[in-house]
Amino acid sequence: MGKRARLKKLNKMDIREKPSEAPSAASIDLDPRIKNIIILALFIAILAIGINLRIINLNNVERRSPDEGIYTYQANTVAKLGAVQGVKTLINDYNSDQKFWIYPPPSRVGYIWALAGVMKLTGIMNEKAGAYISTAFSILSLILLIVLGLRFFNPWATLAGLLLMSVSPMDLAIARRSWQDAMFGFMGLGLIYLASELGRNAKQLLWILPFAALGSYTVLIKEPGVVIYGLCGIWLCWVLFVREKLFLNGSILIICGALGAAVSLFLLTNAAGGLAPVLQVIKHVKEAMPTNVYAIDYQSGPWYQFIQGFWIMSPVSIFLCVIGVAGILMPKNTFFPDTGKRHELIGILSISAAFFFIAIMTPYCQNLRYVSVLYAPFYLLGGLGFWYTAMAFISLFKNIPVYAVIAVLALTLAAASVSDYANFKKIIVKTGILDVSIRMIREQGL
Repeated sequence: MGKRARLKKLNKMDIREKPSEAPSAASIDLDPRIKNIIILALFIAILAIGINLRIINLNNVERRSPDEGIYTYQANTVAKLGAVQGVKTLINDYNSDQKFWIYPPPSRVGYIWALAGVMKLTGIMNEKAGAYISTAFSILSLILLIVLGLRFFNPWATLAGLLLMSVSPMDLAIARRSWQDAMFGFMGLGLIYLASELGRNAKQLLWILPFAALGSYTVLIKEPGVVIYGLCGIWLCWVLFVREKLFLNGSILIICGALGAAVSLFLLTNAAGGLAPVLQVIKHVKEAMPTNVYAIDYQSGPWYQFIQGFWIMSPVSIFLCVIGVAGILMPKNTFFPDTGKRHELIGILSISAAFFFIAIMTPYCQNLRYVSVLYAPFYLLGGLGFWYTAMAFISLFKNIPVYAVIAVLALTLAAASVSDYANFKKIIVKTGILDVSIRMIREQGL
């Protein structure tokens, strides 16, 4: 064999025997089209899981709660007597009989009218009508979570948040019941989304009208609607008047909000037969609370028990949520890379934190369904925390193939999701509990 042939053979051997380097986070860069296809497929798959879980658990409710019976009775009355006469009859009966004061008041016409409408359209006059509404709005909340997440977080954080929300024990619990909380959660999330859009595009008046319209309807669904609408409005006033100095836009926001509130008040008082009956309902609700045995025994206690309720239901999510919150508030570095939408994230966090603080400080309100408006922000912040954690691990373990790190983290998140769904089955379904009050959750989950 000649010298030239031997050199050629050695070169081939060197190429074959040279060990390949493990890919690092910096060297992995998927084609944008392939990346988008993967992300889209994951979104479709996870959303399909969330929808399927809500549908298959719709018919496994053995007993209905007293509140479900009251809402069904109220909607039946409105369906038979009409939107105005039905509400007037309900409010008169409520004010004249003290035994009704511990139950949901008939002033929540935003939900009662919607439930009565579904009953008339479908012919279903029992609690199933309300359960179908709850399932529909729970699914819509998953979709709106995707919209909010892609707009103000990032695709990977949104995917993680969507997975956690899809198996959320709290959301699955209210999605199968004839309560107004799933509807209220969707409407409140819509207000947070519209407020975030208006905060990001402060000069555009386009978002003011739908924000005012949605907020004006939300206050008719449940009393905390005033709180979430007000908090979003306060945040926007700060953005428009203080941060952006857009005094005209801020004035238009206040005018539209006032007009919407006036329309809501007119609709309610017109149906109730005047302002006095509505004020009496509010008075009776307040008077009944200190003597409401259920509220005292099952929805009262130290403020930290409310947080414990979230921990029992979704322990990994609350841990990731803390990381997500820290990432928003702390200076950006390797562990907390910049998302590029800091103002909007701070707005979402501020509104959510203020609402939660008011909830835990309000007497007799320790019930996870009362904060349904916070489910999506809670899981999106958890998704952001997962993304921060993933970036930190990829940066820390540079000598390990990035795909291996991602696979381990993905399997960990999947295991946490399976655990959350198992909590729903163990705490909610198998026990047959009629509510998600903190005491019930603690009794079944600890």
